[in-house]
Amino acid sequence: MGTAEAFHLHSRIHRLRWFGRSDIWVKRDDELSFGVSGTKLRKHASVIPFLKQQGIGEVVVIGGAHSNNVLSAAQTLTENNIRITPFLLGPPHRKQGNAKLLSLFVDDNEIHWISRSRWADCAALANNYAEKRRSEGIKIFVLPEGAHHPLAVPGALSLLVDILRNEREAGVRFDHIFIDAGTGMVAQSLLAGAAALERKTVFHIVVLAGLFEDFKSGLSQVIQYTGEVMQIFPVSLPDYHLYYPVTARSFGSTNRTILREIQRIAREDGILADPVYSAKLFLTARQTITDKRLEGNILMIHSGGGLALSGFLDHPVFHSTVE
Repeated sequence: MGTAEAFHLHSRIHRLRWFGRSDIWVKRDDELSFGVSGTKLRKHASVIPFLKQQGIGEVVVIGGAHSNNVLSAAQTLTENNIRITPFLLGPPHRKQGNAKLLSLFVDDNEIHWISRSRWADCAALANNYAEKRRSEGIKIFVLPEGAHHPLAVPGALSLLVDILRNEREAGVRFDHIFIDAGTGMVAQSLLAGAAALERKTVFHIVVLAGLFEDFKSGLSQVIQYTGEVMQIFPVSLPDYHLYYPVTARSFGSTNRTILREIQRIAREDGILADPVYSAKLFLTARQTITDKRLEGNILMIHSGGGLALSGFLDHPVFHSTVE
């Protein structure tokens, strides 16, 4: 798949039955792939062609054990006959969800676990490993956490292009858009692209990893990347608001509230949400819509990651009645 094909990744929208309203919609990027998270598929669609063109045989992927990007990269890289070498935040976690699924693609002895105390040096450690491999004649590439790299910008921008298509086809214009953010590149690209188009939509971003300051720092980088891709440097960003999850704020953490939200979404909306990303997005969005009394057409970006549920399905909450 190449960059051009990234802009042909189409997912549908449909209404949610929230609060008795008919103006709240969900974009089903979760349907773009069974295994690969939808927003990650978009980014990889512009990264993979470059790797293949350069003859890269191995890619170091940085992230957490529950990262959708790491699990997605394990699939897209293996599909293209490129070896993945994960550098993960450790020590090794009890295998559940994405961490358990990753073991299908990668042997435990191929994972480099980096302690939290050394995590700030992870990129340097990964680059040192890559230099050693290059000295052995291996063509290797280091993919930063969340695939936050200029090569991923065209694929990330394809989400905005697809939303514009959704609006034209449905005859609707979204006043508010909710999206989750790990490293935040897709959300940041949405903001940068909307600024370039002078879009007036208000964006609501649930920051699931890191701090607001980290997101804003990454946004400055993506604005630069986007300007280079689109040849347009935005003068001012659209209105946007950052939120931390209303519960289980630590990345990868979950609790009964999150699991009950997953069950509610399944029973009321017919959608599978994952405990790491989308369930926290939906829960935080519902509270925000209520607290801020948001009006107008609202779009939720469901990025996927439902496979992460595999490690949680035996939890007692899924065998109880929704309160």
